[in-house]
Amino acid sequence: MSPGTLLHRQAHPNFMDGALITSQVFMPFPKDDGKLLVDDGGLISAEDSFRHYTAVLKFESTGVWSVTKQEADGCGVAADPDPIPENTAHAKIDFGTTPEKACRKIAKRLKAFAVARGCQYQGS
Repeated sequence: MSPGTLLHRQAHPNFMDGALITSQVFMPFPKDDGKLLVDDGGLISAEDSFRHYTAVLKFESTGVWSVTKQEADGCGVAADPDPIPENTAHAKIDFGTTPEKACRKIAKRLKAFAVARGCQYQGS
């Protein structure tokens, strides 16, 4: 994974504010143990990431928003491959044990990068 690799994140409908995402898209869920689950854009396109998430895993997404490995690393949350048998493009942005207040600030920075880049793939 290179510094410029896009990390694709799915945007749940509840985390939309009109046509834009909220920073919640880039907040790890408690069940994910501080890891924000993403797809490695060097291995899968935004469209294929969306299709896998919605058609195979049967989860809801309004579209794919992406940050780069360099942007995540620069925010102090390391982005690394995390392949699993059912998804070799699986990756993570590791918030570790970062306190919630700091996580919120990081999520806002990641959101700003993603919004500046624009939606990479929008579901129909």
